Amino acid sequence: MNKGMKWGAAVMAAGVLFGGMGITGGLSVHAAAKPAVKHAVQPSVTLKYNGKSLSQKGIVVNGITMIPLTVLRDNLGLPLSYNPGTKTYSVGSGTQKLNLEVSQYGVGTNLNGYYLDSYDDEDIYGAKNLNGHLYVPFKVLNDYMGFKGVWNPAQKSLEISKQAMNKISISAETITKTNKNASIVIHYPKVSGLEDDAQQKINEVFKKQADDFAAYSEEQAAQRDGSVEEHTYDFVQNFAVTFNREGVLSIVTDQYSFTGGAHGSTAREGLTFSLKDGKQLALDELLKSAPDYKQKLGKVLKQKAKKIAFDDAKVGLNDKPDFYLKEGGFAIFYQQYEIAPYAAGIPTYTFSFGDVLPKGSNPFAAFK
Repeated sequence: MNKGMKWGAAVMAAGVLFGGMGITGGLSVHAAAKPAVKHAVQPSVTLKYNGKSLSQKGIVVNGITMIPLTVLRDNLGLPLSYNPGTKTYSVGSGTQKLNLEVSQYGVGTNLNGYYLDSYDDEDIYGAKNLNGHLYVPFKVLNDYMGFKGVWNPAQKSLEISKQAMNKISISAETITKTNKNASIVIHYPKVSGLEDDAQQKINEVFKKQADDFAAYSEEQAAQRDGSVEEHTYDFVQNFAVTFNREGVLSIVTDQYSFTGGAHGSTAREGLTFSLKDGKQLALDELLKSAPDYKQKLGKVLKQKAKKIAFDDAKVGLNDKPDFYLKEGGFAIFYQQYEIAPYAAGIPTYTFSFGDVLPKGSNPFAAFK
């Protein structure tokens, strides 16, 4: 979710004092006094990386495996820095740079400005400050940062290793068109390392999306009446790489617009491509080995969305569903107000390929 939809950066950074680096359980963080938050913390998890047991332990919080932030630095080799001005820890680099905004209000977790949220029953991506140390859900590493894990229930251990990624580079380009009426900042992806034709096709889609949002933002900003409206408008686009393997690339973008009123709005788009030819893929091209997938997904979506949906909402699988790929599966989402009130955000429901496809099917076979 984009900024303004969860925590504002200014709120998240307020009133926090930080200490030095811890060496046994994450980064040591000393925050202002705040009400205690109770977590169901279970016994520690033995962590291994490339077969070697690590001295630091993970923990399980409310059923979610959490990794000390220092493991990412000391064992996974990810660069770690701290910005005292914004009170933010950053780990990783490029489009896989994870930012942790720590304050007495909690820990805001974003990937290059793209806020990682789940609209399922619990926050599966939120980092936590536990007893003065920072922990990151392993699911963030698995879904966004190029790592995989094998859980051994008998040993209560998690074996971490790197994923085999597509041999491409993804950079972030920026369009800035701030003026007296609005702040307009648009981040969009750019791919390199492919055959020229496929690379051009993919990058043209990314650039057109960014240019279209810039034009829309300028058009809206020009309609602002500065003599009446106190606050300037705000337009921001951010993105996250959700899948970059098996000859396929999937990216999700959020376009946030504030043009006055009680709150802004966010429009989300999932963009998935075959790297072989640059073709943009629809969901049915990935699920074609399951001819009954529409019926299966439609039934599950109706059930999952029942508790939040408008009474008259047409909940189910759209003809051209909004989706993006994730490790091991995919996410289907609905826009704000499409099926539920604003408080429901962007309803998002995840599925594994095993939920839909016949056993042994490979959704990526045609794209390698």
